[in-house]
Amino acid sequence: MMPGPYDDKIKRLELLGGIGAGVLGAGLALLFATYLQQFAIPALLLGVVSHGWAMFQKTRLERQEGLYQPAWADAAEKACWLMLVSLVLYVGYTLFV
Repeated sequence: MMPGPYDDKIKRLELLGGIGAGVLGAGLALLFATYLQQFAIPALLLGVVSHGWAMFQKTRLERQEGLYQPAWADAAEKACWLMLVSLVLYVGYTLFV
């Protein structure tokens, strides 16, 4: 399917919205750090699983439908997977070592 005039703009807005949600969540966590300490690991794991699953399914559906994927969006997705795997490895290492 040929890319439409707004496909790239929509992808950029999705990325900005996701970054904004992450910064908002980080700000809230910092604001209430003392109260939320005990929920840090479960929240991280829930976030990794839900974000990873949604990202995987979204990409699968886009490819299945033949939707346009800008090169920068593909690179951002790969970088995100790398960061998620790194985070899981770091948390696992700190918990078990």
